[in-house]
Amino acid sequence: MGARRVDEELTWKVGHEPEREPREKALPKAYFYWKKKNGQLVRSAEFTQSELEAEIERLSGAGEDTTEFVLALKMLALSRGAR
Repeated sequence: MGARRVDEELTWKVGHEPEREPREKALPKAYFYWKKKNGQLVRSAEFTQSELEAEIERLSGAGEDTTEFVLALKMLALSRGAR
């Protein structure tokens, strides 16, 4: 994913994938969106809790700011606990 560019804005949300079968539980995911200042979507990514934990480790190791990712991880963990 790399560092966020100066002209990009990062937003995120936590949500659930639609259930494929009634018996199957939908896993919550964190959805990230990088947009230019004019609102044009540059890229997006989605992570399960374990994938997001790995991404935070990767970003941290690269010396990048993980603040928004950590906040999303906390919300993701709370979301899982509510189900």
